[in-house]
Amino acid sequence: MNFTIFFEYVATVIEAYIGVCFLGVFFENKLEKKKEYLISFVTSIAIAAIVLIFNSISLFSYITLLLGIVFVATVSWKIYNGKLTHMFLFSSIYFMCINYLDFFLITLMGTLLQEPKYSQYIVAGYSELRLIQVFINKLALIVAYFLIRHFVKIKFRKDSIKHYLLLMVIGTFGVINLVKSTLSNLTSRDMMDWIVFSVILFMTGGLVVMYERRQHELDMLYFMQMKSQLVEENYKTLNKIYSTNSKTYHDFNNHITVLYQFLLNNEVNRALKYLDDLGTPIKTLIEKTWTSNEVIDVIINSKLEKMNEYGIHSNFNVEFPSNSNIQSQDICAILSNLLDNAIEACEKNKVASNKWINLTIRVINAMIVIKVENGMEVKPIIKNDNLLTSKVDDKLHGWGIKSVKSAVEKYGGVIKYTVSEDKFKVVVTLNYNKSEEYCRINE
Repeated sequence: MNFTIFFEYVATVIEAYIGVCFLGVFFENKLEKKKEYLISFVTSIAIAAIVLIFNSISLFSYITLLLGIVFVATVSWKIYNGKLTHMFLFSSIYFMCINYLDFFLITLMGTLLQEPKYSQYIVAGYSELRLIQVFINKLALIVAYFLIRHFVKIKFRKDSIKHYLLLMVIGTFGVINLVKSTLSNLTSRDMMDWIVFSVILFMTGGLVVMYERRQHELDMLYFMQMKSQLVEENYKTLNKIYSTNSKTYHDFNNHITVLYQFLLNNEVNRALKYLDDLGTPIKTLIEKTWTSNEVIDVIINSKLEKMNEYGIHSNFNVEFPSNSNIQSQDICAILSNLLDNAIEACEKNKVASNKWINLTIRVINAMIVIKVENGMEVKPIIKNDNLLTSKVDDKLHGWGIKSVKSAVEKYGGVIKYTVSEDKFKVVVTLNYNKSEEYCRINE
């Protein structure tokens, strides 16, 4: 009996630990892997002990199920980037899947053994038969988890919450009704009901995964288009600089002659001024490093060139971690779109003094704060705390705003818009894996 209880305890630890790891498939980490594994394992051991106490009263109860949902959601919230409500949603989906898997296998075993009261024997108390069933169930759970982790390579997006809610509602409704039937005398009809429900559940889950993959592909396509645009803009900027330099190098001997005459006549100040004018294009090329992040440097340089073309005054105050978990496509989507929107707003301004953009990026504890301010004469459209595009082709241009929201939510961040009489401000906060090293450059 002691071995049976110990086996149940180990099975509960596995169930809790896999639950936390399951949510990690859909949410980004905000802790290092070692800390994540340690916290998950230690808390799983603790919750398993509590569940064991409840199991001494009843081996199957909705109170124990609720306790498991709360535990997995809370621990995951501490480990991964995301809202607590989203963690509860996916924790509920996980335990719905566990109950589906457990009772499907119990029904299958009862049908194969032709034992109508098989499910009652399993939940009645500790026994060797229950031990075998628990072993089969947890083995199936481990296999299912690794299959999900291998094939479901998508992250949760806030825009898709209704699809996951639909999956949870369909799954929960079906499991509750079928569990009631399974806990009574088993019939061949019960197994058929489980098979039909399995088909419906897998089709629903498959559609959700396919939709999310499609959205991910669209996000990556948008990122690649944005990247191509940045490369082209940066190439034009560098080409202009190098063209200016090539002319300087071509006239090198003439410049030496002029400098020689200045110095020969003791006109040192004029010589220095001449040298300073010659070095302007080279200085422009050199002063292109803002941070230790190449993506941010390319974006800033590209947008800065646009601002100069449109006569927009700029003020940048930037720092960024040299090593962080913020992916290139995400920071590209956020920074490019925010600066593009600011440039577009300034283009509409008729008064020259209103054509200005301030960019501030700050590292505060384990957060990155991005603030973009710009002069404003035409107020933007904000509805339900969402910035709406004012362009005619809203399907195309609205995608940029969606990309910013998606990237921000990926790191458990928030976007806040502030509109005053002549200024528009947007502040983005991102959570990241803290690093002590970062580059800081102010202009």
